[in-house]
Parts: sequence; structure tokens; C-alpha cells
Amino acid sequence: MASMNNNGDQNAIDDLLSRYVENTFPSRDRIKEILSSGKKLTFYLGVDPTGPDIHLGNATNLLWLKKLIKLRHRAIVLVGDFTAQVGDPTDKESVRKDLTEEEIAKNMETYVSQAEKILPKGSFEIRYNSQWYKKMGFKDVISLTKRFTVQQMIVRDMFQERLKKDRPIHIHEFIYPIMQGYDSVAMEVDGEVGGNDQTFNMLVGRDLVRDILNKEKIVIATKLLIDPTTNKKIMNKSEGRYISLNDTSFDMFGKVMAMPDSTIIPLFENATEISQQKIEEFKKIIASGENPNKLKKELAYEIVKMYHGEEEASKAQDEFSKIFSNKELPTDMPEWEGGLTPLADLLVKAGLVQSKTEAKRIIEQKGVTINNEEVENWNQQVKKGDVIKVGPRKFLRIK
Repeated sequence: MASMNNNGDQNAIDDLLSRYVENTFPSRDRIKEILSSGKKLTFYLGVDPTGPDIHLGNATNLLWLKKLIKLRHRAIVLVGDFTAQVGDPTDKESVRKDLTEEEIAKNMETYVSQAEKILPKGSFEIRYNSQWYKKMGFKDVISLTKRFTVQQMIVRDMFQERLKKDRPIHIHEFIYPIMQGYDSVAMEVDGEVGGNDQTFNMLVGRDLVRDILNKEKIVIATKLLIDPTTNKKIMNKSEGRYISLNDTSFDMFGKVMAMPDSTIIPLFENATEISQQKIEEFKKIIASGENPNKLKKELAYEIVKMYHGEEEASKAQDEFSKIFSNKELPTDMPEWEGGLTPLADLLVKAGLVQSKTEAKRIIEQKGVTINNEEVENWNQQVKKGDVIKVGPRKFLRIK
């Protein structure tokens, strides 16, 4: 690979080490020196399939990898099909629910196609950490754990919080960071990218790479999608509050529009490729006190365009205006021909909710209408021609 001495490459390296990035290990100057040396590096991003979706919070890391690939380096997306069975304790006040191999296999069915919505197809390698963990014996695990102390693990904030609240800390939760760290050794990578909340785990890998492979591992900790008003994550998979890369264009547009105004700038900065110069202009608009709704529509359009293309983004925008501004029915509405049953049962059968319990809850919260009239009775009968609306974006016509 040719040495990167031209201004274009240097500017691209500067951008790589600033946009989306919160912290770097070692220093930015040292990483810039390594990236400028002309050596082809291998970086990886690990994703545990604890659910079926990659969401906009994960997109920040994929957008960073996209920049790395443009600089002609090698990228790996590592699916943690084995580590997902252990469960990352990061930011958790209680132990994660165990997942079976079948659940994990189901969750990761579309992971590659979701990653390819950001990374060009064929530009990255997919690996699975079960490839090496299923070959390891108990002696190998003990050998790894000997390299760390309980004191090193227990200092983590979430463990300290659990101690204060007298909540249990399980031994396997100490082992998870070591397993994530060993991924770097198994793949012999030069660097890892991950959210800033993964810094501890990624640095464990940095220690293991130094001790076992006798080389320096670069760690890129990216910015988290944080709502500056609440200081909480904008996307939260465990709470079911997120925008999936698998969402339809209409759902994606609507979910962005439903976000608090305070999330507009963080989403522009960390979930899109809009230039920083443009984002600074957006900040001035918000600071001026101008109604941010127009800016939020631009954000929704940009995000849908990234994952579904310009034509679908335009359609989603028009459909959103039709339904929410003009109070009209959707152009394309699913229809139900499965028989007339009580409302709560129908919502489940038609796939509008996951369970009868959820149906009852939404009805009680006045989240369901029939022909624009709120419904209060779970057992209300529907009739042909009725239009059912569940929440802000789900519609169904009874045939």
C-alpha cells in the first residue's frame, strides 16, 4: 500500500479521528502517525446479537468503519454469537437474561444485510466468535482469567452501583470483558472501534494484545447517542426504544419525528454523514429559538435516505405529512380478511401488537381508534369497512 502523504489522505485521517470519536487509545497523535505510515491496518467492530436489530446507536460505529475502509484499511464486523450467551454487563444494574443458541441464531439472521446498509457490500469481513470459543477448554479460560484481578473488574461503575444497592454480581460478568478482549487476540487485529461505554472492555483487549501478541492495539471509543436534556441514551435496545436499520421507510421517518427536539443535533452529528459545517448552521437555528420541526423533518428525510434511498425518503415524507398534518388515511393500508373477532384478539392476529396483554394496555392508554374514535372496550366487535389505528403509525382496514 502506498504511503499516505498527500493532503487528501491527511485530511481524511484527521476527519477519521474527530467525527464520531469520543476517546482514543493511545493518543490521537500516535494513532495519526500509525495511520500515516502506509501500513494496512485491521480494525473490527463487535456486535452481540441480543436482539434482531442493529439500530442508529450502532450506526455511529459503522459510519466510522466506512471512513476507515475509504482509507484502504481492512474492516471486520464480528458477530458475538458466543459472547451473547454470556451477556455484556455494561451499564446494567442487574444480570442479563440468558439467550439460547436458537434465539441468537434467529437474532443475527439479518445482521449482515443491515450492516451493508452502511458499509459497501464486499468491503468488510464477517466473523463469529464461536469459531474460537467453542474450541477452548476450561483450562484455556482459567489461563486467561489469571491475567486480571477482581479489583480490576470491581471498580467498574455499574458494579459499584450494584454493591451500593446490594444487588448480585455474577462471576461470569467478570469474564465477559476478558472474552471481548480475547476476540482481539484471536483475530490478531490492530484496532477496535466501539461505543464509549465499551471502553473498559476494549482496553482489556488492548492489554491482552500487548501481553500475548506483543503489539499495540488501537482503541477508538465513539460518541454515544445521548439526549443532552435527560443525559440518557437516545437508543435503548433493552427498553425497546430505538430506530432499527430494518424499519420501513415510513416507520423510520415517523420514529425520528417522534424524537424529542433535544435529540436533533446528536442524531445529525452521530447518525448521519451531513457535514460538520452544516451541523453548525443547524445549531444556530436551534439556538435562535426557531421552531425546530422543519429541521427535524430534514433529519428524518436524511436518515431514511441513507437506508432506503431518496425516492423512499420522499414518499415517507409525503405520507407523514398526509397522515399527521392533513389527517388523511395512508395511501397503502394493510387489510384484514381473517374474520371478525373481538378487538384485542384481532390486534394480535393481525400483527399490530405482540400479545393480548399489550393490546389491552394500549387500549387502556387510549392508543387505539376505530374510524377516528377512541376505543375503551377490549372486546369491542369490529365490522367490515372499519379503519383501526394503533399508536401513531399503524393502520388496518377490515375487509
